[in-house]
Amino acid sequence: MDLAAPFAMSQPAISKHLKVLERAGLISRGRDAQRRPCRIETGPLAEATGWLEPYRQLWTANFQRLDALLDNLNTRAIKPQRKRRRT
Repeated sequence: MDLAAPFAMSQPAISKHLKVLERAGLISRGRDAQRRPCRIETGPLAEATGWLEPYRQLWTANFQRLDALLDNLNTRAIKPQRKRRRT
């Protein structure tokens, strides 16, 4: 099966990408006659996920607060407040 077939990339471009992933430790490559099977290395991905998780939580909370603020502002814009009469 041609690895590049499902992508709009050439086989040499796919090979270059795989080399970059291999150098980064994200995949490992074996040898089976003419084939070079690749295996995803989950350790580095888990490490990156662990490092990113606190930032994901921070940004999720920030976006939730922003959504609430925008909803509040939209509600105010839709319902104009009545002016109080002075007595």
